[in-house]
Amino acid sequence: MTLDQIKTLCRIIECGTLQKAAISLHKTQPALSMAIKKLEAEYGFQILTRDHYRLTLTEAGRSFYYKAQELLQSASQLNSLGQHLGNDNEAKITIAYDAICPLSHILGVLKRCQSQYPYTEIELIGKSRFGSLDALKKEEIDLAFSPWWPTFYALGDLESLPITYFRIILVATPQLFPNYKKISVNDLKSEVHLIIEESDLNFDTNDLILLKGCRQWRTKDAFTLKNMLMAGLGWGFIPEFMVAKELSTNQLIKLEPDEFEYSIGGEIRLVKRQEYTLGPASSMIWNEFNQNNLLTHSAKI
Repeated sequence: MTLDQIKTLCRIIECGTLQKAAISLHKTQPALSMAIKKLEAEYGFQILTRDHYRLTLTEAGRSFYYKAQELLQSASQLNSLGQHLGNDNEAKITIAYDAICPLSHILGVLKRCQSQYPYTEIELIGKSRFGSLDALKKEEIDLAFSPWWPTFYALGDLESLPITYFRIILVATPQLFPNYKKISVNDLKSEVHLIIEESDLNFDTNDLILLKGCRQWRTKDAFTLKNMLMAGLGWGFIPEFMVAKELSTNQLIKLEPDEFEYSIGGEIRLVKRQEYTLGPASSMIWNEFNQNNLLTHSAKI
């Protein structure tokens, strides 16, 4: 069996007659007939019959034809992939984002990348507590969307683009703190502090969001943290955009105790390793954010 024989079979069925198929393929009718006879001889069953003076598929031929169509489509995709990779396009890009980053800022650009580079596979991984930046430093990913602190300049060899802003806020259910408008640090200490586990990145964020002398329950992701907060298991910090609806319906409430940092904000940046040369698809992503970011400058460290 050859791909040319499969193309001949499919074209005969699509055109309805040998004559039309021969014209379409720029071949003679005897050449097409010979191609089908060789297929039938190879597999030992009749594919086409001339009942009622026209070519029709036999029952076995119909099953063979359906698989032939799939084969042609796969061959076409393989050819496109070969051309794609031959142009030095990436076979795969791995991108990680921190839960603090709104996906709406990412997915639109990835959709445009998909349209321009349809054969580049994109793996999108959700992380928490600077896990995306940690994965980038470990060379596990190509690009990272991460919250950014000035202290990250010390990490070195990273290039970053400011994308947008983030804000995490302190929340709980109103049932947990009925007098939440007058809440104190001691009130917080009486309940469980729900937190997300840190990554391995050499940057201590505990001093920013942890309350000393308080019981702690931990989880690995922000979505589980949200469900724990909604269940009234404790209080904790969470990206504001993730609980906007719950705040508007009073299912969750903001906590603003005196003498405690109850809201933390900063930049979200797209980050890559400085020595890493981006391929065409990842460069397209980088350039899109460089041209359309909500902040006004880029930074190299």
